[in-house]
Amino acid sequence: MGYADGVQTDQTIHLVRTGYPWAARLRDGAVAAPTRLLGRRAVVVGGAAGVRRFYDPRLRRRGALPAVIRLLLFGPGTVHGLDEAEHHLRKALFLGVITPGSVADLASRAQREWQTAIGRWSGRDQVVLFDEAVQVLAASVIPWAGVPIDAQELPRRARQLATVLQGFATPGPAYVRAVRARSAVGRWARRLIRDARGGRISPPAGTALHAVAEARDPAGRLLPERVAATELLNVIRPTIAVAWFVTFAGKALHENPTWRQRIADGDRAALDAFVQEVRRTYPFVPILTARARSTQDVLGVPVPRGGLVVLDVHGTDHDPAAWPDPARFDPERFLRGTVDPDTLVPQGGGAVVTGHRCPGEGVTLSMTAVAVQALVGAARSVPDQDLEFDLSRIPTMPRSGVVLSRVAGAGGADAPAAGSDRPPVVSAPGTGDRV
Repeated sequence: MGYADGVQTDQTIHLVRTGYPWAARLRDGAVAAPTRLLGRRAVVVGGAAGVRRFYDPRLRRRGALPAVIRLLLFGPGTVHGLDEAEHHLRKALFLGVITPGSVADLASRAQREWQTAIGRWSGRDQVVLFDEAVQVLAASVIPWAGVPIDAQELPRRARQLATVLQGFATPGPAYVRAVRARSAVGRWARRLIRDARGGRISPPAGTALHAVAEARDPAGRLLPERVAATELLNVIRPTIAVAWFVTFAGKALHENPTWRQRIADGDRAALDAFVQEVRRTYPFVPILTARARSTQDVLGVPVPRGGLVVLDVHGTDHDPAAWPDPARFDPERFLRGTVDPDTLVPQGGGAVVTGHRCPGEGVTLSMTAVAVQALVGAARSVPDQDLEFDLSRIPTMPRSGVVLSRVAGAGGADAPAAGSDRPPVVSAPGTGDRV
């Protein structure tokens, strides 16, 4: 995988075929390994030292992701590809929307939606947890974002957003379906921006739709309609992505009944630890990418200007130096002491306010916790099914989507009731905040 007579083999096809394990296999225990990717000289880094180097200001995000992924998943001109002052201004937009209070409100909405959904399940032979999670999360986040939507339109938008996520990194028919779905939700989001700016709808102040419709660039001009629309989707879509963590949480609850009981008994620390271990163990993205602003040494590997620096997300979250027996699901890891935030990066690392760490990490933690509490509070059985997942498929999930049957009622011990003002809270490592 390294140099051969001074020439490296481009690893792009191998990454597509291998998926999540690709970067860790390439590094083979090293903190940094040279390679070629997307036709460029590159270095793959991992572990705590690799994470810290990846968020060094000598690297930038603009142009780091290939357009076929960037435009489909994030859209043009969005925060993920910005740097320096432009990035800080746009990041502030998201931080103004995703506050502790607004996340608590979103969690309360999700509690009510889960209780309603579980009530519906009692009349059905079986449900697929992934499909149900997509609908519950959409029903929670879209109105929370200030978007007016009726009961007939909501399931369609939920499916479209999930389709984008299912196919953004999968060549073939899934990618084509994702492109079509992205086009549909893009038109929807642009219409919402036009209607908000034209006064035809009035999203509440502080909501995502209100904020992006009013947002301005560094020159004081309103963001272009297309950019504002994609930033609206970049608030909504990541919450739909929590469906993957919820599905893996359903698998973990089934396979770890002791933890299920601890959570049902009202052990809030156990709930927090369980949610963190779901994020660590079960992957969503395998890598993140940045570009070198200038020729530089990256942990002993020379990288030219414009070369790629690739963060091994999956390998860092499964690094045996930080996580002994990393393949084992063990929430106790998060109860034994403080976790180094540079060893747990399922949604990126660095600083939330000034860096590129995902501002929605608290949303993911809280929404997963709400779902876990709802699931442990509902009597149900898990029939025989294929709960394994394919690490070459991005994003991966249990093949069955986690089928539940004979669901009856809800209300486990110490689970907040629907409408409670006590939504579950989970700390993001290294932030000191509970959201």
